[in-house]
Parts: sequence; structure tokens; C-alpha cells
Amino acid sequence: MPRPVIHDNDGHVDDLLSTILLWLAPQVDLQAVTLTDGDCYVHQAYEALVKMATFLDVDGAEIGFSEDVVPNEFPENWRRESYIINELPIFSDNGLKKSYQAGVRPRKSQALIADCLNHSRAAVTIVTTGPLTNVAPVFLERPELKEKVEEIIMMGGAFSVSGNVEHAEHDGSAEWNFYADPAAAKATLDSGIALKMIPLDVTNKVPITKEFLAKLDEQADSFRASQLAAKIYSLVKGLNYFFWDTLTAAAVIRPELFTFKEMRIDISTQGKNQGKSSTTFFGGKKVKVAVEMDKDGFEDLVLEVLRTK
Repeated sequence: MPRPVIHDNDGHVDDLLSTILLWLAPQVDLQAVTLTDGDCYVHQAYEALVKMATFLDVDGAEIGFSEDVVPNEFPENWRRESYIINELPIFSDNGLKKSYQAGVRPRKSQALIADCLNHSRAAVTIVTTGPLTNVAPVFLERPELKEKVEEIIMMGGAFSVSGNVEHAEHDGSAEWNFYADPAAAKATLDSGIALKMIPLDVTNKVPITKEFLAKLDEQADSFRASQLAAKIYSLVKGLNYFFWDTLTAAAVIRPELFTFKEMRIDISTQGKNQGKSSTTFFGGKKVKVAVEMDKDGFEDLVLEVLRTK
């Protein structure tokens, strides 16, 4: 039976591709997609996601967004990608179709997450591939909803590898999603909800390669999802880009691809290492952290799901 899932993300290339995977994978019942104003301009990302859903002729999930600002903003040149995605020529034939969620005013992310949890008969898995800005307030304001969550699977953290934050006032030890909103990351960690973490330690092992993109291009002529994915991934060709968020989506779709280790984790919220995740012998919270994964199995899964539509 498909797992009910909410996907909270911040609208960048890999976020949107992970949404496609969760929407199309038969193992998942995607109930809501919520956007935060993180690694995107959220109105542009919302419009792009609506266009993607229209292009793929999918249904089911409600899309919402929040304009709440993350404390530490992502670089502007990263966020501008949402404008480019929103204007991709591949969406030119969408005018012949009824737009996804037409006539529906998008709800704020936090309200949509809370309502989805409140009305779900089964425990829901929350997948987060951006800052925790939308997620943490839900459980601070309505702690009873924690009981409706099976687990949160989050892209975030860095342990035995360097972080990917490059600022003069930061020591570079943090991963961007946690650094963008350290307090929200810490609050989610401390919530008591079961957590799985997909850190940079694992995602650094899975770059987007020319070989993978060539395989995707081969099937793009026959499958609309592959065609859309190829167009979106073309925006990062030649860059040092990794499967951060699609890898996190795969942890829901096919968890057997991963090896997890239980660790006690804490997250710094202040100073030059804010957002840093670290293991600790005392205090902290127990989290299942991905330490290994099947790279070939993962790439095969992505290509397989992108052949379903």
C-alpha cells in the first residue's frame, strides 16, 4: 500500500525533480507539496510546480507555499533558477490544458501541512528537502499532530565531510538547509518525531554525471517525465551538482537502497558554526543517519520512475 507523504521543499532544480519522483512513484501517495522561500523565489517556484503538474497531467497533491523568510538567505544566483524553470519552453503547450489547481487559492504551507496531518487516517511521512522553516512551526503550535507523523526524512547535515556554506562569517561546517534556518532545524530535531537524515556524507558520493544524463536523454523522446527532467537538469550541466534531494526522495520510495546508523545528533544555532550538525555522546537526539547507499540502484530507480509517465 502506498505511503502517504508530504513533500516540503524550497523549489530548486533538485527539489522539483524530487517532487516529480514522489508524485510518480507507485510506492508513494503524495498528499501535499509545500514550498518555502529558500533556494528559490517562492512565487516563481509555485508557478513552475503548477506548470510541471499540468505538463505531466498528475493529480492528487495540493500545492501550497509560504513567504516566510529564512534567517540566512540562499545566494541570489542560486535562487534565480526558479525564474528560468518557470519560463521553460517545454510548458508552451500547457495553454491547451486546464491548469493544475486552477481556481484554487494556494494555502500557506504551515496550514496545509497541519490540515493534511489532521485529516489523515494513516501516519504520514514528511520529506523535507529545504530549510525546516515550514515544518517546525506546525509542531510547536500543534504538538498533538506529532502523533500523525510516521517519520520525517530530511536532506541535511554534514558529519565526516565539510559543509557547503561559504560565507566569510561562517566556518563552513554546516549544510545549507540547516544553516538557512538553524532554529527550525534544531526544533525539528528536538520534536521527538522519528527522524532519518540524508547528509552530505552520502550525497557527496552521488554526483549527476554525463553518463546518467545521457541515459535520461535516451528515454526523453518516449516519456514526458524524462523529457521534463532532462530539460530541468540541463540548467546545471557542467556544474558541480549532486543528487541531494532526489536521493532523499529515494529513501522513501526504496529505503532498502540505504544503510542507516543510529546516532545522537545536535545542531548548533548560533555563532560561526550555526547550522552545524554533530554527533554527541551526551544529550542530543537519536536520529537514523544514512551512511551508505546503492548508487547504481538509485540511478536505476530514478530512470525507472521517469519512465512511468
